[in-house]
Amino acid sequence: MQPKRALPKVMWWLGYGGLVPFFVLSVVLLLGSDVPLLEGVRLDWWLAAYAAIILSFLGAVHWGAALGMQDALSERELGKLLLYSVVPSVLAWFALLLPANITLLVMASLVIGAYVVDRLLLFPKLDSNYANLRLHLTVVVSLLLIAAATA
Repeated sequence: MQPKRALPKVMWWLGYGGLVPFFVLSVVLLLGSDVPLLEGVRLDWWLAAYAAIILSFLGAVHWGAALGMQDALSERELGKLLLYSVVPSVLAWFALLLPANITLLVMASLVIGAYVVDRLLLFPKLDSNYANLRLHLTVVVSLLLIAAATA
């Protein structure tokens, strides 16, 4: 088995950079403090909305993979990737209809679920170490969302 190709450094930087809103909003919620100029703003909903956007992005990765590999995939494999590509955003949208603390827990579950689905459908088709990046990001994001839900 050949080793996986290293991801470009920019992917790692962007991936970890995407953790900043999760971290900042979760810490502020855990501390129960206000952010200057944002007093009274529902930061729990900001965090939930950001999680929903990230989940949409995670689904879109499947759409992009399907486009990039369409000639190498069977119709069934292509259909699975395309069908799943819309699932995270739809489920995240429904989760936004719940109370904020429940929404954050559901978002954490969806982030973990997205990783599991990627492990089954996507990672085996890639020759890069994208799975490593996703594992790091999934662990941090899900822990931060769970922590914020308890705030």
